[in-house]
Amino acid sequence: MSDPESSSRSPYVHSAGQSPAAVATETPNAKLSASPVFAGVISTQFWGAFNDNFFKQMVLLKCVELAAGGSSDLQGLALAAFALPFVLLSGTGGYVSDRFSKRTVIVWCKVAEVFVMGAALLVLLPGMPTGSNQLYLLILVLALMGAQSAIFGPSKYGILPELFAGRSLLPANGAIQMTTFLAIIFGMAGAGIALDSLDNSLWMCSAIAVGIAVIGTFTALLIRKTPVAEPDLRLKLSNAFIPGEIWVLLRQQPKLGTALLVMMMFWFVGGVAQPAVNTLGGSVLMLSKTRTSLMAASIGVGIALGCAVAGFANKSGNADGSRWTTRGSWMIVLSLLFIALLSSGLVGRPTPSADQLHGIVKSLLDADAIEWLLRFSMLCLGVSAGIFVVPVQVYIQEAPPADQKGRLIGAMNVITWVGILLSAGFIFMMGMITSTLSEMDGGTDYHFLVFVVLAVMMAPVARCYRLPARPTTDLKSEI
Repeated sequence: MSDPESSSRSPYVHSAGQSPAAVATETPNAKLSASPVFAGVISTQFWGAFNDNFFKQMVLLKCVELAAGGSSDLQGLALAAFALPFVLLSGTGGYVSDRFSKRTVIVWCKVAEVFVMGAALLVLLPGMPTGSNQLYLLILVLALMGAQSAIFGPSKYGILPELFAGRSLLPANGAIQMTTFLAIIFGMAGAGIALDSLDNSLWMCSAIAVGIAVIGTFTALLIRKTPVAEPDLRLKLSNAFIPGEIWVLLRQQPKLGTALLVMMMFWFVGGVAQPAVNTLGGSVLMLSKTRTSLMAASIGVGIALGCAVAGFANKSGNADGSRWTTRGSWMIVLSLLFIALLSSGLVGRPTPSADQLHGIVKSLLDADAIEWLLRFSMLCLGVSAGIFVVPVQVYIQEAPPADQKGRLIGAMNVITWVGILLSAGFIFMMGMITSTLSEMDGGTDYHFLVFVVLAVMMAPVARCYRLPARPTTDLKSEI
């Protein structure tokens, strides 16, 4: 359920001497695009997600560079350093978002981001350690970046029902998800472009990250102040993971617990899909890194499009998005099976890369029918994922009581990041299975089975899961 006071908190539906309901009937066509509050939310989360991925990719590229020179490849350590704080601190982030004003938490998290990126700049200044020692310090900063993002996340999503009510909540989430994935794509690409353009100068790239953090801090100030959900909430050890009150809530609302498990499954599939696509392009199809990256990027572009569809196509009519969740889940299954078919070699294979130094334009255009079909199928996978996840996200935001929203979203973050960590184990296990099958069958590649197994795992969700409907009393066109 949505916060019953959310409409009265909005500057677009409340003014002196008028009830929230009366004003809502006078402004049924108010648009998110006209709201400075919405602009603040969108801008703040975009630059935050961009900076996360810009800095992370910068560190990963440094890992690859040193590994090429004979050092150990520390990419796994870097990824674990970024991911682990989400598991350990998302619950605490949920507690903080309920104990204090979510807007206050957001602003202070952005201030913390400035200091974290400033620490990275200090590590890279002349006179500091170089080589592997410098990289270890950067990985430590990356862990601090993950910690800041883990605290930031529950307030970022938990504040949406407090700012946007009724049918405005679904398109707001769609826009948030869409711009988040665009920020991920641009952040990862921007790191490589910046390093190439700035002659591999890490400190200059880090200075850019500091500037982006400052911009995000100023945009956070546009967000309207929100009340504290539970001022007397005490910090307990259980808040570090999933608090006891949330376990009670999940027992009282089992459909909410099911939605959290569905979200974990979604991110498990996502955690497997991108590395599987990288292996498919680079090791199985022998494509260049650019052509492989274009396939992986197709998933991200598709997710952004799918989030937009889920958010804005459902602004009226079926506003709870339940039918779109079902459609999206079946589309995920079909897309995974289509990728498996194309990658199996039964219908042919793309022409391997003769020149590994193709530019991005040539790599984009110089592709045969099979490669274009692979890109299209991955675009469809991303669109399906976006259509599927946004309505589930909205339900999780609206279902809990107002004073438990932050902690529930913190619990959701813990569960989803556990799913991502489990995906790493799944990738290792499937790698062993496909390698064994290949050895037994004279070198035949079985990597396509990864996508088949994912489709089989997702099929029960598509067949059995139905998103609960939102209360009809919440379906007002309020902002």
